[in-house]
Amino acid sequence: MVPLLQSRRIADGFTHGFTTRAGGVSAPPYDTLNLGGKWGDDPAHVTENRRRLAAAVGGEPFVARQVHGTVIRRVRAGEAHGEVARHEADGLCSDVPGLVLGVFVADCVPAVLADARTGACAAVHAGWRGTVAGILPEAVHTLAREFGARPADLRVALGPAIGPCCFEVGLEVVDAFLSAIPDARARAIVRPSPRDLADKAHIDLHGANRFLLERAGVPADAIDAFSACTRCDRERFFSFRRDGAATGQQMGVIGRVDRAGLEGDRPRL
Repeated sequence: MVPLLQSRRIADGFTHGFTTRAGGVSAPPYDTLNLGGKWGDDPAHVTENRRRLAAAVGGEPFVARQVHGTVIRRVRAGEAHGEVARHEADGLCSDVPGLVLGVFVADCVPAVLADARTGACAAVHAGWRGTVAGILPEAVHTLAREFGARPADLRVALGPAIGPCCFEVGLEVVDAFLSAIPDARARAIVRPSPRDLADKAHIDLHGANRFLLERAGVPADAIDAFSACTRCDRERFFSFRRDGAATGQQMGVIGRVDRAGLEGDRPRL
């Protein structure tokens, strides 16, 4: 069985979860549930890992070409997985029952959004570039525009990502966060270097995205976040910052799917 971390914020009408590196067939350094196909893993292993994930969540996840942007693409009934995969987008949304959406991560924030009233949902990849560009507020606006979802009704889970303990950045990244969130230092989104380096700082990606979601109208108590750091927790998570390209990728997935027949209960955040 593929272990999935789930949030209690997401309604029972949706299947969703965040994968760990457990439950697959890949050999080191991709051991074992590597779901990404771009960093050298055996393609047959990736295919089997994705098959196992599909069995766990009720369908093969749709994915797009992630480019650290702010495009949220709607997936409609009858579209082919290959067609969607050719499009550049860092978020996918839909309200089609039986359709699962996914994003790849290896330190960036995987976010899933759900609206129980309309049945709409989205899976979003938020690295630091997407965060400061506003990809999660864009997801909120897209769900409102495409499906009539109200921000106050949304429920959001932010999956495992690199934590502020490990996300060291240069001053150009600090400037980008301060432009997007002027009081980012006061909110401890931008933090001083623990090593007292004048040209470095640490960033709280979860904190930044939580603030931007709240600013977009999502209630604070409707946002959940997984606290583990992907770089620190080698046993459970892949991390590009820790291991470079000799690593795999996790996924965040969500869909408006009949939960009957899924693989039992999952650990909740």
